[in-house]
Amino acid sequence: MALIVEIVIGIIIALVIYVMIHRMIVQRATRMVRRNAQDETDVAVKAALQRLVNDDVLTEEECHITSAVTVADVWGRGVMAFEYAMPIGMDAKRRLPQLEAAFNEALASFSADHDIKAVVAGPAFVVSDIWLYEGQLHVDVAYLMNESTVEYLKDLKKLNDPAVRDL
Repeated sequence: MALIVEIVIGIIIALVIYVMIHRMIVQRATRMVRRNAQDETDVAVKAALQRLVNDDVLTEEECHITSAVTVADVWGRGVMAFEYAMPIGMDAKRRLPQLEAAFNEALASFSADHDIKAVVAGPAFVVSDIWLYEGQLHVDVAYLMNESTVEYLKDLKKLNDPAVRDL
């Protein structure tokens, strides 16, 4: 009887160790992919901002990124969306739709110029959200490199649907 208990305890310990090692390996791989995706998105956003400066949509001072963080921690593993914050002028609130369209156009141009492919038809980078908070423009940019990110955008679209918001 004692031998059976020792065997069961040994199997349980082995399973716990296996699960812990597997989880560490998966988390490490996910962090590496996310870091790589953020690096690529950072390059795309900086190029898009430079294009917006060249097109006189934004000023050089407004294009200084003060922070860049992932939104994947909120939405789940595999979502390649990143939030960028930058200072913005006083009239930005009325210009948000124009800024979003110009940003999306610049990101699409960057995707096409550098032959960056998305998992779906269309540009690889899209602005998933844009808003003002405490004098800063916040822009969420999604890198459509996997299905999780596409599903994230579909979920956001549902949230912005008036029929869903009114529930």
